[in-house]
Formats: sequence, structure tokens, C-alpha cells
Amino acid sequence: MSKGNEIYKIKNRPLERIFQNNIARILDFFIINQNFNFSSTEISEISEVPLRTVQRIIPQLVEKEIINEIKTNKRRVYELNKYSELVEILNHYSISTMNSFIKNSSIQDKNKNEILLNRIVE
Repeated sequence: MSKGNEIYKIKNRPLERIFQNNIARILDFFIINQNFNFSSTEISEISEVPLRTVQRIIPQLVEKEIINEIKTNKRRVYELNKYSELVEILNHYSISTMNSFIKNSSIQDKNKNEILLNRIVE
């Protein structure tokens, strides 16, 4: 997932592939970047979801205790609620799905290389 201070923007989002909506995209964003907290603007920019949509979805995720709202002096930031059982299940699903994508991609790359080698040998 995240290494050090890197924020990840991925295109092959596990939950979004199934549900194909902005809520899934935001959930994927938080799961992939679970060691950080973000403002609504940052969530919008990095996840590529319109700000108004983020502002509409975030309260729902806070209410369901999927993300936590942290109020600082001048702004609000949000982070994944790592202690939620639902988040744990979503996290496990996302990791398993991404591992499956990687495995399938590796197999496809291997097959492509074998085909190329066969063409060269022939």
C-alpha cells in the first residue's frame, strides 16, 4: 500500500471495479492511503472525485464509522477508521483483489513473453 510518505493514486481500484461509483472510489482511496489523513479538497484532488461529491459522501462514511473526522484548529481532516470491523473486511478484500490483479498480470506478461520467444525461435 503506502510506503513512507507516498500517497497513491491507482487506476485499477478494487471496490470501484465492482460498484463503479464515487463512494467506492473514495473508499479505495482511504484503504490504499490508510496511514494518512486528508481534507475534503485533498480527497477530491487525489481521488479525482468532484469536491461537491466528496462533501456529500464524507458525512455518510463518518456516520457509518468507516472514516473518522478529526477537527483541528482551522480545518477538518478525515482518516480511515482502522478499528472498524467493516473497514477490516473491506481492507482484506482490497488487498486480496490487488494481489489477484498482480498475479494475473504476471501470468499474462509471462504468456506474452513465451509467445514472443516462440516467434523468435520459429
